[in-house]
Formats: sequence, structure tokens, C-alpha cells
Amino acid sequence: MMELDKVEKKIINLVSKLVEEKKLIKIKDIFNLAKKNLNLSDSKIDIAIWRLIEKKYIVDGSKLTKLSVLNNNNRQRTLKLIFDNPGVHIRKIRDVLDMGSYLSYWHLNILEKFGYIRKKPYKNKVVFYPYFLPEKYEDVFQSLKDEKTYEINEFIFEKEKTTLEEISEHFKLENEKASNILQNLLKIGLITLKTENKKDMYSGDLEKLKGYIEYWQEKDDEFEKIIKSTLTKIPSEVSPEKRIAVKREYDYIGGNIRYKVAVQNNSEHAISQIRVMLTPVDQFTFKNDLKKIDKLGPGESRGVDFLLTPMTCGRSNVYGTVSYVGQEGDPSSITIKPKLIWVKCPLVSSVKADLKELLEWQSDLRNGEATLEYSGLTKNSAFDIVSNQISALDLAVVSTDEEFLKGIYSGIAKVTNSKIIVEVEMLDNYIKISVWASDLKEVTGFLAYIKNMVKIALDMSKSIRMKEEKIEQQILNAFECAERINQLFEYCESNWNLSDVIILLKEIVRKVERDLPSLPIEINHWISDLEPHLSENATLTDQSSIYIEYDAFNLLRRVYDLIGSNLDMYKSTFLDDTRTIKMIEEKFGSLQNKLFEIEEKYTKRILVFLLVIEDNSGLSLLEHGFKDKKLDPDLISGFLTAIQSFGMELTTAPTEMKKLAYKNFEIEINVGDYIRAALFLSGPCSNYLVKKLVEFINKFEQKYEKPLKNWTGDVSKFEDAPQLVKEIFE
Repeated sequence: MMELDKVEKKIINLVSKLVEEKKLIKIKDIFNLAKKNLNLSDSKIDIAIWRLIEKKYIVDGSKLTKLSVLNNNNRQRTLKLIFDNPGVHIRKIRDVLDMGSYLSYWHLNILEKFGYIRKKPYKNKVVFYPYFLPEKYEDVFQSLKDEKTYEINEFIFEKEKTTLEEISEHFKLENEKASNILQNLLKIGLITLKTENKKDMYSGDLEKLKGYIEYWQEKDDEFEKIIKSTLTKIPSEVSPEKRIAVKREYDYIGGNIRYKVAVQNNSEHAISQIRVMLTPVDQFTFKNDLKKIDKLGPGESRGVDFLLTPMTCGRSNVYGTVSYVGQEGDPSSITIKPKLIWVKCPLVSSVKADLKELLEWQSDLRNGEATLEYSGLTKNSAFDIVSNQISALDLAVVSTDEEFLKGIYSGIAKVTNSKIIVEVEMLDNYIKISVWASDLKEVTGFLAYIKNMVKIALDMSKSIRMKEEKIEQQILNAFECAERINQLFEYCESNWNLSDVIILLKEIVRKVERDLPSLPIEINHWISDLEPHLSENATLTDQSSIYIEYDAFNLLRRVYDLIGSNLDMYKSTFLDDTRTIKMIEEKFGSLQNKLFEIEEKYTKRILVFLLVIEDNSGLSLLEHGFKDKKLDPDLISGFLTAIQSFGMELTTAPTEMKKLAYKNFEIEINVGDYIRAALFLSGPCSNYLVKKLVEFINKFEQKYEKPLKNWTGDVSKFEDAPQLVKEIFE
């Protein structure tokens, strides 16, 4: 955000009072107010007001200023989403934030008006960027959104030089597909192409990528700075010097990360009780997250070191807080800006070295080591687990000592072509892992990768040391419960005798509470709901059966997921029990088919009517009845439009109705770029139907984009639309 001078701050202070009083901001009123309250010349006031307009702090005729715009939570969320997804399309904004088209356009327009974002056309769409992202990097962000393009670009930078053939082989792509991606990367300047020894060699352009990396490092700081500066009514005065400066850096040491924080006192007074604290992140562990400095005089600085142990490969921002006590005894704090630490795991090829070669390798390589505690396993079992995990990395086994439980492995890093040695040794209650590689960065990455794999394997082995019969019994209990829920569906389909339904509901509730206690039960209320209607010949009503089906399907889905999770655990633990695994898999497959069948039956049972209307005019484009019921589409479209208008009158802002329920029917509504579609249902809408409705809207707008975009009121263009309804819903 652009800084303000003293005169501009005084005027924005006056404008903030108008905002508090909910008055319209008029340039003439601001001028008169400033002339009355500030001892300034007319020309200075005039210049300051127009600078505020240029800097987009004020907009003539608005009730907002740049400082009050982000007091709205929806606008904060929208801005954060754009910061996290530069070049995002409005449809994704609506989906992620669960906002309708009117509301999203409203907030985006305000953010753009006050200079927080800018919009750009991209491939017949409108996308949005944060204000501080340089326009020259827009094509970089759009291209790297594609996962395969991102992976190929990263591969080129890691390899430094590579060919089309090598890229095609590595990513299992046809040359034409890989070439298209490379041409795009060349076009936006992320890579360069040179001919060497009659071969086309691709290399990365670090300068172009630098802006991309810097954005991800700086975006959170920029967003936090905006929030802090705008949620105060008056922009704070900019101090000529920062009282306390905090710097951070890191390096690699023996398989760990040394994270350094330096605190410098730039003030004219001493500070004391300085506490430097790091915020924990999942990727690293550190024994001590707090370091202390007793006192710093004016101009003095001190540094503290934290030793971070990587638990896995990847990238993480490491940050924290520095707190201190000033001269007046008042505590203050400063954020340690996030520092991106990247621990890379090298890809290796299996190369077996003999013992003499190992000694020569070790003398040329850097070394690091780590230890992992284990419990609940014998030494031999733990050693087998570690050996299997390391062997899975394509490292060659040089030697294994079964008596002393020690193993040595060797290989070559694919990218750097450097040698790698791994040594594992079992001690009393912990495992010692040593790694030799070309540099400490590679040592750290490989140690992190191995430790993470081994830790996961050890934890898994420990956690599933329950008896085989116990797991098998839990799976069979879940199948029994699923059978009872299937029977409940059959009762609902035929509006069964009410007493039998209540008995079955009680049985299902008891079985879930006893055998599957981790599952939530949402059908037990039906017992108390149905019992007052119990008589000798009483049966389920149509509406009750539909709602019971809905709740029962959700329970059956949870039972299915639970069985799948236990089956995976069983297969990974008891690989040799092929008979039981085959039996469970067959029953699991049958349950999956039954689940699909029930979902399809429920969907067909509740579908009543589909109405599609043009978003702006409210004109009906398509009506499709799934049942014999006749509905007046013009009456319904008018009703939906009226409800929409009513919502806008109440909130004084665009709103979007998503669902409407009345007695025994529900209306599920979703909005596209050009149309609004409503499903009329005789029961609760399932997630499956919501997805189908979104799919229908997307395909409808793709198929009829031209007449919708250039809307003339001619509905004859949509005569073949019922075929699309049948494809998706029937």
C-alpha cells in the first residue's frame, strides 16, 4: 500500500469520521470539512484530496475508504483467496467461499475499486491478481497452475540441463505433449533453449523464476501488513527508524538445520528480557523453542541458534516472535518473518560398492547422522522394518550383519550424480542412521526422508499389533450392520409395516453403539418420531420413508468407509492370509455396488422437476419433469426471482439463495455464469445430486455459451437441452 504524507493522514482522519457516521463521501464535503478543521491552505487541501483519490484511499460517492473496506469478513476472505491463488477465476472464488454470483461480483468490484486487486481477461475468462504482483509475472503464475507444467519446470531447474527425450521418458509423456509444455515455458521465459553438440538443451532461467518464488515468500507478510494497517482507523505514523531489527538465516549442519536469529537494538535506549521463540511446524522438531537474551544496549546486537531436525522432505516457512521489555517497562513484540526452508530428497540409482570403495567414498563425502527411538518391537523386527524401508529407495545392499544387526547401503544420486552411503545400526532402544553425501544439504534431505519413512513404518507396526481375529471380527460386524441397513432400505421402498421398521431401527442403533462406537448415529431419533403413530396396521408414509432412506444412506456410507479402512490395515498386516482377504474383498465389492444402487434409487425417487432460467432476465430456458406432476415454469421462475429480490431488499447487498424447503419438498438451486438451475425434490438433496447439478450447469453453459453470452431472448436455441438432462440425471 502507498504511504501517506502528514496532510493526507489528517484528511483521511476526517474522512474516517464520515465513515463512522455512515455518510456518503463527497469530495466537496471533504474539502469543506478540512477547511473548517485544519489550518491549511486551500491548495494543500485540494492536492491532498486528489492524491488520496489517485492512491485509491477514497472514492467519490462511496460510504467506504481503503481503510474500512476490509472490515468486511467476506472481502477479507476474498482478498486472501486471491493472494493465495494469483490468477484465480471467479467461479473458483464462488465455490471455495460458498458465495453466489451477485455477492462475489459485489465484493470483487469493491476490492478492485480501492486498488487491492486487478482483473484481467485470460482465455475468454476474467481472472484476478493481487495489486502487488508485477504484471510481467502473470503468465508465469497461470502456466505453473498446471501440475504437469510445474513438475517439468521443476525437473529442468533440478537437472540444470536436459533434453526433450529425457523429459518425455521421465514423465512418461509423448514427445508432442512434452514439446507443447516446453514451448509454453519458453514463451513465458522460464526456460531457455540452446544447441550443444547438435542437441537441443533446455535450462532454467532463475531470474524469471525469482519473482515467482519471492511472491510466495512475501504474500503472507504483505497480507498481514494490509490487515494491520487497514483495521486501524488512522494509518500509523511511519517511524524514521525501526526500533528493533530482526534478521534470520539458516544453514545445514550434520543432517540438521541451524536456524539463526539476530536481534539488533536500533533505539536510543536499552531493552531487556528479550525472548526469541520459534513457532512449531510439522516438518521440523526442535528440543528448545525459546532462547533468552538478558539485555541489549543501544546499537548492540546478539544472535541465537536453533537446531531444527527435519522429519520429512519438502518446504516449510519457519517463523516466530521476539518479545522484549522497553525503557518504560512496557512489553513489546516483533514477528520473525517467515523463512522458507527447502529440504530436498535426492532420487537414487542402485550402485553396489565394495568395502574398499566405501572407504574411498567416505573420505570424499560429508556425513550426518540421526537416531530414532523404538518400543514394543524386538531388535530383529525393528531392524527388518528399517532394512525394508531403505531397500525400497533403490539403494544397493553392500553388507548385512544379522548378528550385530548392522547394514550398509550404497547408490548414486540421479540429478547430481554424486555418491551416497547409508549405514544402519541397532542399539539398545534406538536406531542409529548415518548418511554420507556430496554436501550437507543433500545429507539433510536424505536423512529426513529416511527418518520419516522409518518412523511411519515403526508406528504402523506398533499400532496394528492387535490380534488378527479382532480386526477380522470388527470387519464382519460392520458387514452385519450394513446388511441391516440394506434391509431398512427395502422396508422404506415398500412402505413396510411400522412396527417392523421400529424393531429394525432399534437393532441397528444397538449394533452401531456396541460394535462400531466410532460412528455417529443420526437415525435413532426416528424411533421416538415413529412410535406415537404405532398401530396394528400402520405403515410408513412416503415422506417418512424418504427421510429415513436419506439418513440410512449416510450411515451406510460411513460403515462402508470404515470397512475400507480396516481392510487396508488387514491387507498390509496379514499379507499371507489370502483366503480371508479374498472373502472380505468380495463382500466389500458387493457392498460398494449396493451403495451405488441405493444412491441411484434414492436420487430417482426424490427427483421431481428441473427448471433452468436465464440469470438476468429470469426467462425460463428449460423445464423437465421427472414425475407426472405438472408445474407452471413461469410461475416458479417468477417466484425464485421474487425471493432473490426480497433477499436483496433485506440485506441491501447481492445475495444468493442456495436452498429452499417447504413442508414435503426442497428446492436445490445453483448459479452459473449465465443461468440459474433449480431442482425440485421430494426429500433432502444428497451430495451426489449437488455434484450432478453443478455438472449440468457447467455442461449447459459450455454447450450453449454463444447464445447465453449474446442473450437475445430466443429460447429456441435450447430445444435439444432435454437430452443433456437425460445424460446427467437419468
